[in-house]
Amino acid sequence: MKDNSVFVDFSRGIFASVILILAIVSPISAQERLTPMAEQNFLTSGFYGGGLTFINGDAYVRIQLQPEIPLGKIGIGFDLVLLYNPYAENAEDQFLAEDGEIWDSASTWLRLIRYISYSDPYDPFYFRLGEFDYLTIGHGSIMSGYSNHDRRGLHLNLRKSDNRYGVETMVNDLGHPTIFGGRGFFRPFQRPENNNLLTRFELGTTYLIDIDPDSIEDEDPLDAVGFDVGFPIFENSSFRFDLYNDFVMLNPPPNPENLVLKPAAAEENTATKTDPSVVELGWGNAVGIGFAATKAIFKFEYRTFSDGYIPAVFDYTYETGMPEFWGYETNSAARRGFFTQLIWQPMPQLHFLGAFERYNNNTSKIYLGIKESGLVPRLTLRAFYTKRNIGENRETNFFTDIFDLDQKSALNLEIRYAIFPPIQTIFIKEYRFRRVKTDEGISQFEPIHKTSIMVGVTTDF
Repeated sequence: MKDNSVFVDFSRGIFASVILILAIVSPISAQERLTPMAEQNFLTSGFYGGGLTFINGDAYVRIQLQPEIPLGKIGIGFDLVLLYNPYAENAEDQFLAEDGEIWDSASTWLRLIRYISYSDPYDPFYFRLGEFDYLTIGHGSIMSGYSNHDRRGLHLNLRKSDNRYGVETMVNDLGHPTIFGGRGFFRPFQRPENNNLLTRFELGTTYLIDIDPDSIEDEDPLDAVGFDVGFPIFENSSFRFDLYNDFVMLNPPPNPENLVLKPAAAEENTATKTDPSVVELGWGNAVGIGFAATKAIFKFEYRTFSDGYIPAVFDYTYETGMPEFWGYETNSAARRGFFTQLIWQPMPQLHFLGAFERYNNNTSKIYLGIKESGLVPRLTLRAFYTKRNIGENRETNFFTDIFDLDQKSALNLEIRYAIFPPIQTIFIKEYRFRRVKTDEGISQFEPIHKTSIMVGVTTDF
């Protein structure tokens, strides 16, 4: 019965994919440029003002300045956020940064630069230094929808103008780099012109590593290596349609339930594995179809993977997942399921982002995003929500759990209303994560509830 259910889901997904492609591709003009919407900003830009911010119940006076400088293909944006705590006992704690942290690290100071970017992702040379709201490397089997939670990382693409070979690299945080790597691809049969399906045949290799995945001393890094083959069936400056297969090997750190303190090292707060064989190399395979156009990006994948493997491990909630809710499983059977994603701009004022994955062990993950500007006079709305392991092990109702904000979820919501342009009021609600240091000096992330109410002027009108 389970096999039939998965086959039915797969068949329905393929059918829906074909219908969706036909519906969206038809109005696309060949003269438009391919600009995939894979790195969207889900919070304020171009704002000058102030108000109040509440972080985990504590109130702060907030000042925010966001100048932006467009220079052709070059974009530069700054973001100064200053929180004032009038009740602080010392001067160091009176003026704080965006998430209530003190100005004591390179990562914090780098947040003054919101972004520096050049060109578009599919151009021969592209880079972006700044925050990542939804970063995907390659087809996304290892890194899909990754966020560095408003830190400043680097995403760099280099490719030959005829797309015969290229490389894509990333670093998660220039002030505290722990995640880095990328993907290279090569088309061995590519010709200067008159290419077809066979000559566009593409080979790719991806390697990503987190050198400090769980903040436990002397623990192994998280390594992921992927090999992919692709057939770009159709490709030009405004449209790309692919068939591809990704195979990934992953050595995740051990399940925290299998970690114990050595008696001799307990005072040093170090940990070791009870059994070296606990961590085994996991593998995963994804067969997919995808297309990118001027108004949409779409994917559908059928995935199979071994016990202990985490599909698209570097995602929006990854930074908080080490190692508490990665979704370690105890059954030894291979798992399977599907993943589908749609990023769509049906009109200039509206963006949609949606992704959903579900597997036969009853685990699911969802991404939802929307940006609206100008459909409703004077109103702008931006929202992003993600939740993983929804209704895990059927302990809670799927629809009850899906919108329950907890450590398996993240939310960014911003509502702007122009009282009298360019004067605006802004309401921001965030449930995300900030980097903190424990008393032992260990750097880790913790959930943060933040609400901001501001009044000011904006250049985005």
